[in-house]
Amino acid sequence: MHINRISNFKEYQSHNKTNHEQIKVLRAIDYKLNQKVKGLKKFYIDGYSWTAKSNSKFLVDTLYSNGDELNLRERLICNKTKLNNRTRGCIHVFETLFKPQLRDKIYMTEQVSLLAKWMNNKYDNVVGSEYFENDTLMHKIKLLVKYFPIRIQHQDLTKLNFNSGIFNYVLSFDCFEHIPHYKKALKEVFRVLKPNGKLLFSVPFDLNSQSNLIRATISEGEIKHLTTPEYHGNPLSKKGCLSFYTFGWELLEELRKTGFKNAYIILFWSEKYCYLGGEQILICAEK
Repeated sequence: MHINRISNFKEYQSHNKTNHEQIKVLRAIDYKLNQKVKGLKKFYIDGYSWTAKSNSKFLVDTLYSNGDELNLRERLICNKTKLNNRTRGCIHVFETLFKPQLRDKIYMTEQVSLLAKWMNNKYDNVVGSEYFENDTLMHKIKLLVKYFPIRIQHQDLTKLNFNSGIFNYVLSFDCFEHIPHYKKALKEVFRVLKPNGKLLFSVPFDLNSQSNLIRATISEGEIKHLTTPEYHGNPLSKKGCLSFYTFGWELLEELRKTGFKNAYIILFWSEKYCYLGGEQILICAEK
């Protein structure tokens, strides 16, 4: 797996120059997949599944495509674990770089996903949660019935009800962009992490932007859209979740101001493991 740790935009520019040939190879692979799908609509490619610990086939199709380019980040579904490119890569990076122990205490900002299920099956002390946007009694009852026997735990990342300093790791994938006051959430994550604990997360991130893009704001319950509204999937709601931000390198400085001693981007890709669709992006903050 090609993996690079990058702390700022200048280092990213240097990365592009230093690894130009590798990135060129990746773009050629992506291009071939985009061309092949035009005739077949869907097909499988061979690779090795980190989550299955064996060879597998990976589905390539046009779901979530913008019409011109495949959304490989959300596809490349492993035929054995049913996990997509993004979730398989998150697990691989987490286990390879951090080497977590089975009894480490891990908090995930998701609970009913395939990723959460995989993590719970492997690790002994995983705590997951979902955010109940609709907190009426009837809605909660519907969720209890739908996901039985899982007891869904509601958590608001801006005011977690956990004690301070109890988690070795916090994992959050495509969540912070949906929180209007995400800086409060970053402070809460910092609070509940143990000393030397780590936050690993993903958000929509523009590698070529120094600043965060504010897509929408909310005041007194009223949402004001500053760009074309963008909604992401939500397992608890058919409406999806509004994305308030597309982040830039400014986010790393915000993590450092929160108190994290290190904050950096992890860029990775692999033909062998089928992490394709451009360099995949994760963000790490170390307490």
